[in-house]
Amino acid sequence: QAKTEGLVDQAAFIETIDSRDRAKNIQTFLDNGYDLIVTVGIGMEETTRLAADEWPERRFIGVDQPQAEPLPNLAGLVFPEDHGGFLAGALAALMTETGKVAALCELEEIASMWRYCEGFRAGVRFADPELRARVIYNSENSSRDLFNDPAWGEEQALFVLESGVDILFAAGGETARGALEAAAGRGVYVLGADEDMFYQLEYADFVLSSVVKQAGPGVFALIRLAVEGQFPGGEVEGQFALGPGHSLENRIPPTVRDRLESIRIGLTDGSIQTGVTPLP
Repeated sequence: QAKTEGLVDQAAFIETIDSRDRAKNIQTFLDNGYDLIVTVGIGMEETTRLAADEWPERRFIGVDQPQAEPLPNLAGLVFPEDHGGFLAGALAALMTETGKVAALCELEEIASMWRYCEGFRAGVRFADPELRARVIYNSENSSRDLFNDPAWGEEQALFVLESGVDILFAAGGETARGALEAAAGRGVYVLGADEDMFYQLEYADFVLSSVVKQAGPGVFALIRLAVEGQFPGGEVEGQFALGPGHSLENRIPPTVRDRLESIRIGLTDGSIQTGVTPLP
């Protein structure tokens, strides 16, 4: 987009297959004169910071990379997962027919998982003060199975469905995928996180929506600021949005869509606060 709109002269990318190539791939762009380099994912955080520290005249954008110690030439585009969970919770509260909704997340000690699920809880209550979400964390997980425990996800999904839950939200890699697949396979509406789960599940026709990080718009905005000489170092907050409903798009009434859009705007401008506290 930046190239199409004339903000940059040249744009290229390298997909890193082997984590040992991260520094080498960044160095390739540095050696070839690129003055703005974007890296994606928490796994690139340390490598990106080292490069930014060594090359202070270049600019770096790190997507999903928190900045505990800000550098003036490194912008960390981070996303408040409680906003994503809040949007999912509001949608669940406005669409449930049984009045019972649930969220399953990986370990609550992981800050992003805590924000997702507690954000969901808060969003449900905000949209309908009479409802209370059921929230379960994967407290039994080991580091070996972290984000990769679909069996636990399936087991817990089936457990909450027995109580009449008709909309399920889940976050946490393959663990969440196992939960969503199990629920969707039994005809229950599901809500995904981070990516559009319609393209990930076998029973995709039951994906009501997914809360997705608006990484593209966030990166584009930072590129524009860099070109304009206003590049911000440190953390920059990105935004979440509800993805399309695909097969279920027509099931969401216009009044619900309007309410959700007003909530999204409120989260963005700060007029709505999730109230999610840091980890307990």
